[in-house]
Amino acid sequence: MSSIHRHLVNHYEKLVTALRIKKERAVSRSQLPLILEKVAVPVFDQLLFENYGIKLNEAERKWFALDGKELRGSIEKGNTRGEAVVAAIAHESRQAFAQDYYSGKKESEVKVVRKLLEEHRLGAEKISFDALHCKPETLLMIVRARGAYVVGVKENQKQLLKHVSHAIEQQVVLFKSGELEKGHGRIESRSYEFYDILEMEKDKRWEHCQMRTVIKVSRQREEVKTGKKSQEESYYVSNEVGKYEQLSEAIRKHWQVETANHIRDCTLKEDKLRSKKSVLIE
Repeated sequence: MSSIHRHLVNHYEKLVTALRIKKERAVSRSQLPLILEKVAVPVFDQLLFENYGIKLNEAERKWFALDGKELRGSIEKGNTRGEAVVAAIAHESRQAFAQDYYSGKKESEVKVVRKLLEEHRLGAEKISFDALHCKPETLLMIVRARGAYVVGVKENQKQLLKHVSHAIEQQVVLFKSGELEKGHGRIESRSYEFYDILEMEKDKRWEHCQMRTVIKVSRQREEVKTGKKSQEESYYVSNEVGKYEQLSEAIRKHWQVETANHIRDCTLKEDKLRSKKSVLIE
């Protein structure tokens, strides 16, 4: 902050001339943080890019997983859905940055995620989603904010999945990595293959989503006691280019958040919360 203030003071005369304003002296060092707090970072980033071709340092942007969790205690007998919470979880710290709620019986997680992206300016960050959020409107929010995304592609987008799987058959693998994990009575190996899909055929509704990379993830599991083996493949798309290790790590971190969201809350016992009637306190 001090170096920013020194630069401001040293170039103040040029600055006021360029801005065509009349102000005798620069703001004080103590006032500067108060002013910068009010700056809309995504808007400022966009102005820099459009006018000077400058983007804010991407290293400062963080990965967040957006995922919903059903509060199991809220599911009434005879229903399959109840109250749910959607949270933006920081990959590194596993802390909730923002959250909101919705009724699974009549509302959609998709709209809540879009609300979080807009209200908390998360579109300018790096976001991981499951396949439920592989929708043009959601991805466009991130592209327009100049953020990054990685999102699963499954049967809910059959045509896109078909184009993705066909495209990588014609492509050479750009990068490949793998990992082996032992625990919980099983051995699991994962491999990540990266492909360029910038020129991939896609429907018109996807053309502005800037899909550039496909990640094919293959997972093999073996149960230690029984020797039973299973294998599955999944696909992800991203608007990032290169950064292969970062993307594979983002996918892995998102799985960890999803797994945590399927475990009952034993600490705060929120899954046991059931409130049907309002209570009048005199």
